[in-house]
Amino acid sequence: MKKKLLAAVLLSVTLLRVQAQDDEEKRGWRGDHVFIGTGLNLGFSRGFIIGLNPEFGYSINKILDAGIAMNLTYVTQQYQTVNITARYLALGGGPFLRIWPIEQLFAGGQLEYNRISYSEKTDGGIINKTKVTAPSLLVGVGYGSRIIGRGQFYTSIMIDVLNDINSPYRDQYSRVLPVFRTGFSFYLGRKNRKG
Repeated sequence: MKKKLLAAVLLSVTLLRVQAQDDEEKRGWRGDHVFIGTGLNLGFSRGFIIGLNPEFGYSINKILDAGIAMNLTYVTQQYQTVNITARYLALGGGPFLRIWPIEQLFAGGQLEYNRISYSEKTDGGIINKTKVTAPSLLVGVGYGSRIIGRGQFYTSIMIDVLNDINSPYRDQYSRVLPVFRTGFSFYLGRKNRKG
């Protein structure tokens, strides 16, 4: 209950800050607020996670970014009790949101729908191979630099808060794997310095 109350208070403060922004900022679509970029995921837990996350987004205002991201994630994990290695490749995508309530710090979320090719291997070869789908909701916090009209660079830590057993962000025992992501983006168009 306390977590829900804290989340509601933080969301309310953020929305109030969005509404209270300077009226000097131009309204409507701004080409210099469109950005493209990518992130690189890394994770470790009796195995290895690496992923690439191309993204296309828009800086709605001084504190809010939204867009669409794709993900390509490769995971390898070693079982603890038997000589089996699990490997899977996930391809997915979905919307993302980053809220920058104070300069250099942000909270973010990314909803994904993943298609996953999964296999288990021993020294004797592949013993299990399957394809599954799974939703994921990555939430987390990060630190970075963001100059609208120029670029962004950030590092974050996120976890999948959905309990889907097939999530690429959970290990073979369904434990949450933290996702470390570093990313950069470039804005399209030049920022108009005359106002």
